[in-house]
Amino acid sequence: MAVLKDRSVPFVDVPAMMRVHGEKLEQALADVVRSGMFINGPRVLELEERMAERTGVAHAVACGSRTAAQQIVLMALGIGPGDEVLVPDFTFIATAEAVAAIGARLVMVDVDPMTFTMDPAAARAAMSDKVKAIVPVSLFGQPAAFDEFEALAEEFGVHCIEDACQSLGARLGERHSGGFGSCGFTSFYPSKPLGGIGDGGMVFTEDGNLADRVRLIREHGQVGRHEHSVLGVNSRLDALQAAALLVKEATFDAEVEMRRAHAHRYDSALSNSVTTPVIAEGRYSSYAQYTICMPDAGSRDHFVEFLSARGVPTALHYPRPIHTQVSLQAYQDRFEPVPVTEQLCDTVISIPLSAYMSEKDQDQVISSILSWSEQRRSAVASAR
Repeated sequence: MAVLKDRSVPFVDVPAMMRVHGEKLEQALADVVRSGMFINGPRVLELEERMAERTGVAHAVACGSRTAAQQIVLMALGIGPGDEVLVPDFTFIATAEAVAAIGARLVMVDVDPMTFTMDPAAARAAMSDKVKAIVPVSLFGQPAAFDEFEALAEEFGVHCIEDACQSLGARLGERHSGGFGSCGFTSFYPSKPLGGIGDGGMVFTEDGNLADRVRLIREHGQVGRHEHSVLGVNSRLDALQAAALLVKEATFDAEVEMRRAHAHRYDSALSNSVTTPVIAEGRYSSYAQYTICMPDAGSRDHFVEFLSARGVPTALHYPRPIHTQVSLQAYQDRFEPVPVTEQLCDTVISIPLSAYMSEKDQDQVISSILSWSEQRRSAVASAR
């Protein structure tokens, strides 16, 4: 295929973000350096307070990464070897990895074909007396069906834990992502809707005792100098990350609205050409990704090649069910059917979207997809 691009669209426009935040970020980071206080401290406490208010929970506890945040909350809940945890099979591996890291057993669950989030019916079918927690992922910015998962968890006496790594700023009715279930966790990785300048994570909960235990575990289980009451880890958020996140949190609501505006423009322009995202009634997405579906794997391969030749990058979220990962084989005892996950792994593709995406860049993405669609229609017509 001839290369037609004269300019490349960034998948996430980091330079545009830096033009908006750069000066304030530099000042905030310089202030931390001058303070000499690099671990915990007032900036981390302020970030925890802001995020608790934003998500509508009583307690937010900062951690060194999203994976550590999930692992710590599982440890704090007393989940470990011999226990089972339900996770969706269509997600990033970290959701399962944290479960395996504490020695618990994984049960992969299929997802809803419209929203791509965990299917409540599939979760119910996978329940057993060994299950101690359900971890639905609010995927691509859309909350999972937490009204149903919370009811299921209460019925079976297990924990419902939200993976909110892609969904800060999203809502289910008037409730905010991060505030669902008995607790939740998120990621501040730079590509997230609220991203820092490195790794970071946070745990959210209404339960003060659970929050205290999370704080204890994240700092080596230390109750006093050289006194450790429980086995813990080293997973504190550094003050540089907190300072950067405080700068970005101040404009986060506006940035979510910008992402939504770009997504709605894609919806209007592309709905007759590709299968655009479906946001369930009552859910408000923060559009961490704009993920579309192709008719089949062959169509996707051609789509990726066609757009690449026109300077439009794409990303695969996700190319394979996580139950197939070699690293997780030893942590699965039983297997549920996942036909929807298998189909999505063959057909989904994400296209560029970020808060500060320019109209020119989005025009280039849209025109490239419309050209692909027209070429495909012509090829189908010629084959008849």
